[in-house]
Amino acid sequence: MAGSSRTVFEHKREMTKSVEQFAAQLDSGDSQILADLCHFDDWQRQRQGRPFLPDTVDDVAIRSYLLHLKLSGASRSILQRTIASLKCFYDWAQANHVIAKSPFDSFDLNRPLLSREQIRRREETRFANPTDREIVHLRALNQLAEHLNRCADIRTLLDTVVETLVKVMGLKTAWAFLWTKAGLHTATGTADPPHDFALAACCGLPPGLERDNRRYLCQPPDCHCQVLLRNDQLVRAVNIVECTRLQDSTRHAGDTEGLLFHATVPLISQNRPVGLINVATEQWEFLSPADLQFLSAAGSQVASSLERARLFDLVERQRTHLEQELEMARAVQKSLLPTHPPNIPGFALVADWRSARQVAGDFYDFLSLPDGRWGLVLADVSGKGAPAALYMAMTRSLIRSEANRHANPAAVLKEVNRRLLVESSNEMFVTVFYAILDPFERLLTYANAGHDPPLLRRASGGVERLASGGLIMGLFEPFTLSDEKLSLETGDTLLAYTDGLTDSVNHQDEDYGHTRLADTLSSAPFAAQDILAHILKDLETFAGPVPQPDDITLLVLTSD
Repeated sequence: MAGSSRTVFEHKREMTKSVEQFAAQLDSGDSQILADLCHFDDWQRQRQGRPFLPDTVDDVAIRSYLLHLKLSGASRSILQRTIASLKCFYDWAQANHVIAKSPFDSFDLNRPLLSREQIRRREETRFANPTDREIVHLRALNQLAEHLNRCADIRTLLDTVVETLVKVMGLKTAWAFLWTKAGLHTATGTADPPHDFALAACCGLPPGLERDNRRYLCQPPDCHCQVLLRNDQLVRAVNIVECTRLQDSTRHAGDTEGLLFHATVPLISQNRPVGLINVATEQWEFLSPADLQFLSAAGSQVASSLERARLFDLVERQRTHLEQELEMARAVQKSLLPTHPPNIPGFALVADWRSARQVAGDFYDFLSLPDGRWGLVLADVSGKGAPAALYMAMTRSLIRSEANRHANPAAVLKEVNRRLLVESSNEMFVTVFYAILDPFERLLTYANAGHDPPLLRRASGGVERLASGGLIMGLFEPFTLSDEKLSLETGDTLLAYTDGLTDSVNHQDEDYGHTRLADTLSSAPFAAQDILAHILKDLETFAGPVPQPDDITLLVLTSD
């Protein structure tokens, strides 16, 4: 017998229980049956690295063994005898409940093998010589690598792969499944597949598979190749999977265009199966060993790319989730700002808040105080993003709390500073301009804790900066701060702002700066809303498309 020099008696010492039980019931004249089975057992052990155990899905192993025998020089009569011997064993295994069903009942394992001359002639129709075939395969692998390196989307990746494979193999039909257990199917847009293998890509499907929304590819139970993958029986590309889905479609009058078999490429990432690709054919020996080697190499490339795409998709989903949370945080933060300015007799008040990120450290506030007075707050927390936003919320809450307990701005900010030192242990700080407007006295009393001094435009058109004030808040104790008073005449304008405005830059990396801001305020109209629009338009003209580097907040108060 080709392929083994071991005797049946040497093999008996290592027989599995099922083979031993089968041997015990054979007659003395059935020694050839046992010899054929032992050779198959030997081949299975060498191939799988473990003892042979019969299985319902052993048709792949049987076909591979028959091909191995033929390539080893076995005659057609030996092949037919081997088929009969193996059928005898599997029929016995089914009858004795070792397996539920014989693969010989499910699949046509007596289909004639192609001769070497037939295989050679068919190869010649595709390639003039083996060198041409290798060149085509190498080019295809290189093109695949380029495509896969550019693809982060799993669906696009698999579409490219199946189209490339059928083109190179001279076929037209292929499809890919992803095992939902591997966590990849969600990235293909396939939600809640009918069972745990999701159809992820396909091309050139015959009408029998295309019909009913590809029902025969998508519906449970597992098809033959999926069972093999699930049971760890697919580790490399195989040529001889008889397609149960094509069979099922044919039984229901589906046109499969003569397709019966497919080569199957397992997709294995980090030693775990994640899916498979099937390339369909009419005859099970269509692909040569070199073709299968090419498919295995392509499968390895695809599996690596799928893992990369899975990680990319994971990062994207996390990023999207984070953006959604930040957008919610922005909505919450924006709800903390006044929805509209108060109506103050003899004055007009407007403000604008623009964050550099989803959430900001800038804030402004209007506080209704006893005796018709109004508190005006403009603050800038160090840093940007979520930490600054949280510190901003705490500072706002403390200012509101202390404003009801103290009558002057300096006292409020001193107490807020003390509580920030107690309640916050990080290195963050905040600058605050807090003013109390008495509209009846037309008097503004203010304290400035490290904030950019506001600009005052007098009715005459002259622009001046208010007193600079004291230290930033949240870092130092003792904390010295005093109140300043300012009488506002009709036509006067107060502009308070955060440093994101003056620190804005243009494409030449020039600062907007205090001088340009003062000139822009000087040339602005008289109405509060018009002044705000005038400044923002000038800033937009200056900065152009350069991204906003910091949060920007403006507060404009005009005396009518």
